[in-house]
Amino acid sequence: MSEVISIGSLHGSKAFRLLSWPSFDEAMAEERLRDLRLLGVDAILLGGPHLVGSLRILGKGHVGIVVAAKMGEVRAALKVRRTDADRATLRDEAELLGLANSVRVGPELLGCTDDLLLMELIEGVYLGDWLEGLTPSDGGPLRGVLGSLLGDARRLDEVGLDHGELVRVRRHIIVAGGVPRIIDFESASTRRRAANVTTVVQSLFLNQATSAKLGRLMRLPEREGLLAALRWYKAEMSDGGFVELLRVLGL
Repeated sequence: MSEVISIGSLHGSKAFRLLSWPSFDEAMAEERLRDLRLLGVDAILLGGPHLVGSLRILGKGHVGIVVAAKMGEVRAALKVRRTDADRATLRDEAELLGLANSVRVGPELLGCTDDLLLMELIEGVYLGDWLEGLTPSDGGPLRGVLGSLLGDARRLDEVGLDHGELVRVRRHIIVAGGVPRIIDFESASTRRRAANVTTVVQSLFLNQATSAKLGRLMRLPEREGLLAALRWYKAEMSDGGFVELLRVLGL
């Protein structure tokens, strides 16, 4: 159960320090509180798998922390830039998320400032945890999720947006309602060659630990055939190469 702290009650509450973390600056926190009001945020919801001090939140990374928020009846994910982040603004990340959204990938961008990024809240389970809960009888849903995930990765490749963290695919994909969603675009870039499809395939089917989990749920492709299909796709990035890769994977 989430603890709800209204925007009107946030100043002086235990959650106020989340607006300026890890080094608290009251003036900075107050400025960000004003920005929250401008973005239409009504409340902060405490809860999630990660801890900041004694407070439970949704996520914690090198650039920001993520908490749930409310905008009227809508629940959202709010990313707050860390005071020790290696960048001065979240606007570049918002722009790249918007590019992902243009091809129907990633959480929907709802608003941003230099220090705050407001997104659709995707509620589900991490792909790694979802895989742990499957049995061999779940081969159909598994192939559906993997095929959909690779479709998303393909669309990112087509617009030249490299996610940058899909090598850790277990924690950057959430399965919500049987649909995989790619999250966390803070390392994304259009300045390097997009390699989302090949990275996802390598992380799932060529990583020893993950492929062992998949191997108890579905028939795995022959390694040399998969490597040949990956080389073809990587060289041409073509529709034909992608279709052949899906065929080899049995998706």
